[in-house]
Amino acid sequence: MRPTSASAPRRPRRTGGRRPLATAAAAALILAACGADDGPDEVDPAAVEEDDLTELSIAIASFDITTGEDQRLMAGVFSPSRQLIAFGEVQFGLAYLGDGSDTEAEIEQTTTASFLGVPGLEPEGEADTATLVDDTGSGVYSARVDLPEPGIYGLQVIAELDDGTVVSGQQSFNVVEDSEVPDVGDEAPAVDNLTIDDVDNGDADPVMVDSRAQHTDGEIPDPQLHDTSIADSIEAGRPVVVAVTTPVYCQTRFCGPLTEIMADLADDYDDRVDVVHLEVWEDFESGELNDAAAAYIQTEVGGNEPWVFLVGADGTIQARWDNVLDLDELLDELEALPTFDAAGD
Repeated sequence: MRPTSASAPRRPRRTGGRRPLATAAAAALILAACGADDGPDEVDPAAVEEDDLTELSIAIASFDITTGEDQRLMAGVFSPSRQLIAFGEVQFGLAYLGDGSDTEAEIEQTTTASFLGVPGLEPEGEADTATLVDDTGSGVYSARVDLPEPGIYGLQVIAELDDGTVVSGQQSFNVVEDSEVPDVGDEAPAVDNLTIDDVDNGDADPVMVDSRAQHTDGEIPDPQLHDTSIADSIEAGRPVVVAVTTPVYCQTRFCGPLTEIMADLADDYDDRVDVVHLEVWEDFESGELNDAAAAYIQTEVGGNEPWVFLVGADGTIQARWDNVLDLDELLDELEALPTFDAAGD
């Protein structure tokens, strides 16, 4: 049946939007090294000239950043002219800024961040070191970091480019105590999302199931992503990959390629996992969300897309990926699943 909302839904904030920063002057951050270990190519943060600190433009790419150990932190790294830096590794340095009233802090944690191309939109070519790329590919640098307390953190990114030039940039980001969307270990929302049957029965417009249907004369692309509801998969004890995307309206344009990758996974792993696509919008023009998508991404201030969740056979969330899917990680998880026949033995 067509979903209804008990209260007026909010339009989720797009992938291009970020959490408001407690410090508006992010570019004015002064992060000083404090016994930090050298990062990739033994770049010493203290050796970087102060004039270089804002040479790079840094865009925090992570959603819903919470306290804890081994938290996923992603950042897009660009030249002053917004040319993407890709491949290889860079160094992340983190400093805690409290409530953000101070813009000076010492770097207390450094780690190596590896390049992660956006699935389906990876830059062309390969390189072992950070490189300015000329094509229109997309990607971020990703690392696991420890975020012991909520508040504002400063991120310094240092990159040694393939020509030996050392460049750096800074940005700040907010960390909250508790996740605003379902997290690993949580019970997954067992939603009765729209399926092909709802369209065939006249209970749902095709674009409510997949926004691409508006360009295909009402035919739903990749119907294998809409054969079942998440509630039915969980009740049957089947693992399910949940992809919350809006292929037509996604501001970063990550959602279209990601949805196509989900369709391939649905074909390749149909004996191990159900793969379900949740279209974000019931009605984009009025800002009305599909209830099923809202159950996964709605926050007090809106939401972000895309998201991918892996729900285990027990109905709990085993893994999640915000914004940029690490496809290798997901494939490792899927390969480790038993086939449905084996799981039923």
